[in-house]
Amino acid sequence: MKANFKILMLSVLIGMSYLSFSQQIDEIKLNPEKVKMFFPYIEWNHGGPQGFPAWKSNNKMLYAQEMWYYSESFYVKRNAFNNGLTLNESIIDISRFEKQRKQNEEVIVSLPGYRDALVLIPGNKLIYKP
Repeated sequence: MKANFKILMLSVLIGMSYLSFSQQIDEIKLNPEKVKMFFPYIEWNHGGPQGFPAWKSNNKMLYAQEMWYYSESFYVKRNAFNNGLTLNESIIDISRFEKQRKQNEEVIVSLPGYRDALVLIPGNKLIYKP
């Protein structure tokens, strides 16, 4: 009797964790345009064109989290400065600026030659950090 109860409880817990996992993936909203822009960074980090498809299919939640990090953990503040070029945000590998991120406040990063600035959202608002 006790063994059956333990198996039943284990089954319930596994089922609940599976439902929770699928809900977490659904809660991460990815902008399709940004996914196209930042896809190369994740693909490169996970085996390139050969290794990436298998990695992605085996790591759906991690893929969603990493894509969110590369595409949503910052934003571009347009015309922050008077002079310079308009920044094409697809050239930004945000992990290069991670050391500048603060835990509780946004950080503005100026890029020489650009009129736009990067704004890093606070570390305490990240859902993924490399």
